[in-house]
Amino acid sequence: MKLKKSSIVGACVMAGLILLSIPVGVHTSLTDLRDEAEGSYYYDQTGYAIYQGLEAREATGNNLITVAERYTSQNPELTSLIGDLEYAISLTQNSYSDFSDEAQANQLMGDAAQNLYEELKQTELSESDEKYPDQLIAEMESEQDKINRSSYNDDAREFNARLEKFPVNLLRFVAGVEPLATYDLDE
Repeated sequence: MKLKKSSIVGACVMAGLILLSIPVGVHTSLTDLRDEAEGSYYYDQTGYAIYQGLEAREATGNNLITVAERYTSQNPELTSLIGDLEYAISLTQNSYSDFSDEAQANQLMGDAAQNLYEELKQTELSESDEKYPDQLIAEMESEQDKINRSSYNDDAREFNARLEKFPVNLLRFVAGVEPLATYDLDE
């Protein structure tokens, strides 16, 4: 009788360990796949790094702000648009630990830069400053184009597709693995 009871307890413990190993194994496998996809954020197949593209967009946005600040007394509407772009740049700089937040902040930065650019185009600029808004918005769009074409976005979509396939889609929440954000935007 004692042997039968210990066999049942042993079988229950073994079943529990097997059930526990499934989410742990899925978590480990998915984390490895996520890490691999995240690696192309830093340097994709072509050697491009999205974080460097974001830094270039931030710098260009700051240059656009510098030009706009010269004309706030002439066009007070620029002041709030400058504030919007400063906020978006700050948000992008401070969301580096979360790809999803960073991707959204990048979109916000692009929108704020476009709004500031459009208002600057309606403002009478000095002859020396006339060329800068067009150049700066073109630089931001060019850098976003590089971000759009980064293989990181394809890697992230491929990883996210794996999360949606059976049986991973049933276990991903238990395993605690989130999808990756993409940075390819239509500005």
